Parts: sequence; C-alpha cells; structure tokens
Amino acid sequence: MKCVRSLVVLVAVAGLGCQSSTMTAAKLYIEQEQPQKAKEQLALVLQTEPENCEAHLLMGKLLGEEGRYGEMADHLAHAERNPKFQSEAEQMRRHYWTREYNTGVSYAQGEVPNYVMARHSFHNATLIDESALDAWRNLAYVYYQIDSTDAAIATYQKIASADPEDERTFFSLGSLYLKNDHLDEAIRALSQVVKIDPANFNGLTYLAIAQAQAEDYEGAEANYRKVIELNPDDFRPYSNLGNLYWQQEKYTAAKRAYGQALQLEPDDGDVRYNLAMVHLATEDMDGALPLLERLAEQMPDNALVWMHLGTVYAHKDLVAESEAAFARAAELEE
Repeated sequence: MKCVRSLVVLVAVAGLGCQSSTMTAAKLYIEQEQPQKAKEQLALVLQTEPENCEAHLLMGKLLGEEGRYGEMADHLAHAERNPKFQSEAEQMRRHYWTREYNTGVSYAQGEVPNYVMARHSFHNATLIDESALDAWRNLAYVYYQIDSTDAAIATYQKIASADPEDERTFFSLGSLYLKNDHLDEAIRALSQVVKIDPANFNGLTYLAIAQAQAEDYEGAEANYRKVIELNPDDFRPYSNLGNLYWQQEKYTAAKRAYGQALQLEPDDGDVRYNLAMVHLATEDMDGALPLLERLAEQMPDNALVWMHLGTVYAHKDLVAESEAAFARAAELEE
C-alpha cells in the first residue's frame, strides 16, 4: 500500500472583490463578522442572479470558515468561471485543501497514528478539490489501514480512472483484490501494472501469484521467468516457480527450481523444507535425508521436521534414529 505523502506548503488567500445592493449588505455583514446574516443576503443575491460569481466567491469563503467544504467547493467552482475571481477562488480552494491535507498527514504520521482522524481530513481534502489525487491516494491508504477494504478498493478505482498510467495505484488495487480472492480483478489490475512498466518486479510477481491461484499455470510460469530474467540472483522467484510446479505435481521441475533457489540462498529453511517434501513425494529418501537433517539443526523445535525425519530413517531401517526422531516430534507436540 502506498505510504502517506509529505506535507505541502500553505498558500495565502487573497482579499475579496465587491459590487451591488444586497451584495453591499452582505459585505457589510462580513465586515461586522456576522456570517449568518451575510449568508442570508448572499442567498438572496443568488436567487435572482444565480451566475453572480462574486456572490459565489463570498459564499464559498463563509462556508469554508464553517468547514462545509463540499458546499464551499460548489460555490468556488461557479466563481472560477469568471476570470476576475478565478485566482482568488483557486487560492481559497488551495488554502483549505492544503490545511486539510497537512492535517491528515500529521494524524497518519504521528507517533501513534490516528487513521480515523486522518481519514476525516483526507476526505475533506477530496471534497475541496476532487481533482487533486494525492488526497485520494492517502485516503485509500488510510482506508486500508483501518480495514475498510471495500472503501479502499473504491478509492483506488477512482484514482485509476482519473490516472490510467498510475502503476502504483494499479498495484495497490491488484494487491487488495488478490488478498480478498478476487482473482479476475487482481489479474486485470496487475496486468495494467506490467503494461505500464514491463520491468515492474513486484507487479510481475503478484500477477504470477494471481494467475497461479486462478490455475493459469502457463501465464504464471511465463511471468515468474520474466522476474528471474530481471533479477537472476534473487532466490524468491525460483522458490515461487518451485511452488507453481509443486501445485501441478511437476516434481522434477519443482526439484530443479527449489534447488536453484537453495543455491542462491543456502540458509533459507522454507526452500529447504519444500525441496525435502518434493523428494518425499517422489519417494527419494536419499535426497530427502540430508535436507531434513539440516532442517533439524536449523529448526530444532519444529515437530513436523522431526516427524518427516523419523519417517525417512524408518524407510532406511535406521531404527534407533527413527525412534529418537519420532520421540522428539511427540515431545514438541505435547
């Protein structure tokens, strides 16, 4: 999931313009700090002059001061139609957007993050300026943090629609779909990631995982091999490839893939265990024995390793060793 982005600089709001009779009363009330009466006068102006951009600007300012950001944004959109008020409206929008955005970042990056309050602030920022995608990105991240998965997905979908070249958003979206077993949607989102960047290591890996779970073994294998081409010294894609072959009961190919992974990362216990299981599946006790003995050293408290080791010893008629291994497994399971 994408991290919360850093603070942005506040922009000052310029002074307001003027004009009219009910408008004059509204401005007078603003100067006298009587916002409710000012809004009443501005509402009267807008009833008769719905396209009065200055009235919209003033109403937007008053609503912004009350934190009614959605209504404020609507009025500012009307004000921005007039070049005379466009700059002031944009600065006002930017002022409130920046304030809410920065507040959201502060909550999300606090010593003890408050994601609920961060969500509130980022949501406000999206109301103020729907086109500013940074607030949407952080809102999606915060939804993910508070386990609002559906809201996070919907937010990422909105970002993806607005910016179809945003590979990080498509990756986040694909990851969420994959986590929730929406495999078709995950494959579509992750395919977009690698379409944008064919060398995206994580995109290719997650796409292959989704394809494997959807039983598109050919597609998964092709993408794991692309990952290996990108980084041939990384043991993980070889391990993933071994898992793919194991899933298909292609044991010879699985042995080869796990063996390559183990050469690159000799101390990885998971790869060693998986390779041992392939040897056991093919009744290759001689191949499994040294792997399990090494695992017993690496994982002395793993009952399953001792049980498998006891089975191999029994097959090789090593009775004392087998009894000791099974006893150790039973002891660990108590």
